[in-house]
Amino acid sequence: MFFVSDSQTQRHDRIRSFLTDESATIAVILAAIDFEWSVRRAILALGSSPTKHIREVVFAGFHGGYANYADAWKQEVAVWLRQSLAQAIPHWSRLANKQDGAVRLRGQIVHGAQVSVSADFARPRVEDWLAASTLLEALAKQHKTSLYKRIVRRTPRKTA
Repeated sequence: MFFVSDSQTQRHDRIRSFLTDESATIAVILAAIDFEWSVRRAILALGSSPTKHIREVVFAGFHGGYANYADAWKQEVAVWLRQSLAQAIPHWSRLANKQDGAVRLRGQIVHGAQVSVSADFARPRVEDWLAASTLLEALAKQHKTSLYKRIVRRTPRKTA
């Protein structure tokens, strides 16, 4: 669906192209994938441990749920950035809300509890994910890196 060489704008435009009543479900899944890819990349790029440790230890314990991202962020990024994931993404509660948040819709679609959604219903949730991905890339750029480049850190980052 995406190419490694795609820019964030290209990815987000492609996702938005599915926001029709016939394919809004695809837009939801793609937006969720884009966000989940972005938040993992942000933890790698902005984390304090070597990337190998983050991949093999921190991410190894992930078993579903957005709380894992917040915990990994707290462990790896907040240590030196002094910013929680909810501070980096001000609308985090709309994404992670278990009652009617974007992550709930994603789970319902993936697990077959909801098979389709209208474009009007999907649009705000898709836009929440895309806005979150955009904020994470902006934060990475603030710290002179990008989610869209190779990320390797072999030594721990010096913290405060």
